[in-house]
Amino acid sequence: MRKSLSEREQNAIKTKLIESCRICWERYGHKKTGVAELAAMAGISTGAFYAFFPSKEMLFMETTNAFTKRLVDIMTASKPQNPTRYDLAVGFKRCIDEAFENKWIFSLREDAETFLRKLPEDFLEQDFQKDLLDITAVVNLYGLVPKVAPEEMVAVFHTLLMSINVTDIIGAPHRQALHLLTDSVIVNLFE
Repeated sequence: MRKSLSEREQNAIKTKLIESCRICWERYGHKKTGVAELAAMAGISTGAFYAFFPSKEMLFMETTNAFTKRLVDIMTASKPQNPTRYDLAVGFKRCIDEAFENKWIFSLREDAETFLRKLPEDFLEQDFQKDLLDITAVVNLYGLVPKVAPEEMVAVFHTLLMSINVTDIIGAPHRQALHLLTDSVIVNLFE
C-alpha cells in the first residue's frame, strides 16, 4: 500500500507541475502539451496528475495564477516609502518587463480561448474576483484612490498585460509603447 504524501511533498509536486506546465507551454503551446508529459516531468504518474488537478486546463490556469502572484509580489516589492501613482506605474512597468521575459505568455493569444472555454464559468468568475482583490490590495498598499470602478481598473491592467501577446505584430518598440501607455493610464486611473 502506498503511503500518503505529506503536505510538503504535495506542494513540491504541485510546484513541479506548474513549472513543467510553464516549460511545455513555452515549447509546445496548450494544445500539444499532454498530461502524460507534464506528469513525467513532475515525477508522478498520469493517474496521480488528477489528484492535483482535475484537468490540464486547470493546471494551465494555475500556472497563470502563479505568474499573477509573481507580478503582485513585484508590485509590492517596488513600493517606496511614500508612494505616488507614478511609483505604481514604475512597479507595473517592472511587471511588463517580467512578462516579456516569460516567453510562454506570448502563446496566450492562441491558447487562452481554447483552455478558458474548458473551464467552469464559476471558476472563471472566482479567478477574476481574486485578481480584483489582489490588484485592489496593491492599490491600497500604495495608498492610491482610484478614479474608476475597481472592475474597470482590473480590466485596464489585464488589457495592458494581455497586449503583450501581439508583440510579434507590433514589433520591437512594443515594450516601450506599453511603458508609455502605463504612464498615460496611471493619470486617468488614480487621484
